Amino acid sequence: MPFTLNPNAPAFVLNADAPAFVPSQICYPSNAGATNSASSKGIDCTDGVIATEAALLQAVGRLSKELMLFVDCEGADLSKGSWLNGALQVEAGHYEHGRLCLMQIGTSSGEVYAIDIFELGLRAFDLGLRQLLENPETTKVAHDFRQDADALWHQFLVSPKRLFDTQLCDVLIRRLKGMRTTYVSGSAKLVSNHGIEAQRIPGYGLLTQEQKLLIHERFSEDRHLWERRPLPEDMVLYAKADVLPLPRLHAELFRELVGFLGDEATADRLVLAASEVYASSFAVLTTCRCRLCCETSMAAKFDGCRVFTRLANNCEPGLLQRLLRPEDAHPLPEPGPTRFYINENDESVPILGQ
Repeated sequence: MPFTLNPNAPAFVLNADAPAFVPSQICYPSNAGATNSASSKGIDCTDGVIATEAALLQAVGRLSKELMLFVDCEGADLSKGSWLNGALQVEAGHYEHGRLCLMQIGTSSGEVYAIDIFELGLRAFDLGLRQLLENPETTKVAHDFRQDADALWHQFLVSPKRLFDTQLCDVLIRRLKGMRTTYVSGSAKLVSNHGIEAQRIPGYGLLTQEQKLLIHERFSEDRHLWERRPLPEDMVLYAKADVLPLPRLHAELFRELVGFLGDEATADRLVLAASEVYASSFAVLTTCRCRLCCETSMAAKFDGCRVFTRLANNCEPGLLQRLLRPEDAHPLPEPGPTRFYINENDESVPILGQ
């Protein structure tokens, strides 16, 4: 029996809701393109966290020269949280959650800029981050950008363009190989599978997976940890380390995808269109997908129906048929209830027995 796409799946148009952005005249400091050598007299944007407008302007000036950027975000139970379409929805007696707090942007040369969105707020995007992220000429590489894209749109009305999601690219490759794709792969697994060594942080040495797990436990216990200032140094290093493997991972995955599809242009069109659909899959919902709102283990399952139905008009029919599976006929069920609750001390606490 031939496979047909689910007719009840919601329609999706790439970037249909992205607002037009007209940049104001921004004058960058004369040393905006300076490297971070010891002789540079400008602000060292890769050292610590960028929390001032002057440092942000210098970082944006440097990053705007790149053709490829590597992006990740951190937040307090990151997702749309208490925001919808740029407006805070918190009512009296309800807790605020989901805030985007930190954005890490790296370059192919290994520089990583950690930008304090919690401190700078919307001003960060008005001063150039929006234009940088929505520039259709610059590729933005990320790993599982769904919650990040959800927060960016609903909190700041920012919709990144030309997005390459390494998690989604891995799904495409596994499907073309005929492998199962019930679950998506985490970044640590992909990095290990492709023989990419643990990253060294300049000036700090190796940040091991064990150290990262210990830090992850800390902010899993304290839902406000990314909102506290000043941010502990090891958390900033943790955040930057998530970006460092992305250049190599992107290169390995794209090379493999090209090998299956035959040419770079076809591979580029497919992964960019599919990544944008995948990244927006939480943002198009009216409900939040953070751990305080639903059982987040469902996010580890790949929903081929929601991705490929929305991709149908942006993919060659023959290629789409190579990617589709019988399980894509129906979307995955909605996630169950959360395993956490907010106690009287405003802490996120696991529900006993779950």
